Amino acid sequence: MTVKQISGIHPYNDLFYRSCFFNCFFPIVKLHGQEVAPYLLNDQFAYGLTEDGLLQIDWMSAHDPEKIMNLQGIQVEKMTHCTNLIEKVKQDVRRDRPVIVWVDPYVQRGRKEYLTTHSRHSILITGFHENQQTFQVLENRHLDNLSYEHQVLSYGDVQKGYDTFHDHFQPNDQFHSYAAFHFDPVKVSTELFDQKTAYFLRNMHGHIDAIEKGITTLETFYEQFPQWDDIEKLVASFNQIINTKKVEMYRLRLIKGDLPELFQWMESILAEWEKARHQAAKLFFSGEMSSRYQANIKASLQQIIQDEKKWLEMLKIKCKRECGVS
Repeated sequence: MTVKQISGIHPYNDLFYRSCFFNCFFPIVKLHGQEVAPYLLNDQFAYGLTEDGLLQIDWMSAHDPEKIMNLQGIQVEKMTHCTNLIEKVKQDVRRDRPVIVWVDPYVQRGRKEYLTTHSRHSILITGFHENQQTFQVLENRHLDNLSYEHQVLSYGDVQKGYDTFHDHFQPNDQFHSYAAFHFDPVKVSTELFDQKTAYFLRNMHGHIDAIEKGITTLETFYEQFPQWDDIEKLVASFNQIINTKKVEMYRLRLIKGDLPELFQWMESILAEWEKARHQAAKLFFSGEMSSRYQANIKASLQQIIQDEKKWLEMLKIKCKRECGVS
């Protein structure tokens, strides 16, 4: 067989979730008629601080994502390091098994990272053309945005990207840089997450304390905010938070009918974060520490703290009701 293409696989550009691995994995979930929702509703988010003292959002999971995957009937063969990459990919694709591999775009011609920036990056391989020595892949055009699309990469570029990933990042034995997926309908068992709202509230209930602690961290950041003078890092911090809040909005929209108040509070929180980022961007491009922009950012942070507390109180009530806690 000189040409093979797995049909029915489409880019996932709804939102950026966790890492590029999941944006490669979700097309496989949808290929097999399964839902993305159980992964999104599995997570909890809490504010934290980086080593530099900047704000970030930490992710926690109630269930191992691989457990959810297996309950959806999706099975995986994983390898820490594939020594015969090209032949192994072709073997799996011939069996209609899409493959996710980790590469370093540093050696991918045509990318802005080419010979400039080392980074961890996943691609989804869905086909090959033996005569042309190319793979059909799904990946994003730019690492920092949602631009996943079908592309063609040469065998050589994929091999170099894979080898450079291992040489530069030297992942440990717990990390799997190669994963081939297949579907077994006999193993589908979705009772855990069939009732989306109940599943979400049960998952959240166990992490209420961490979320509360995160709001305290946000208050600490608010008090210390005037000390920050690296505005570029501040904007990057706000970007990470906004991307995560968009995930929260997306998943709450899935259960909005049952939890409209939580959705509305999160909508307000996201809007206020976007205001804060807008002011931080103005601060960055002004090239000076403007007290007006700083005051506007602090005002948004103060509003966010109030809204986060109200959101959490509403969440506590819903969780207690679902989990039968008085």
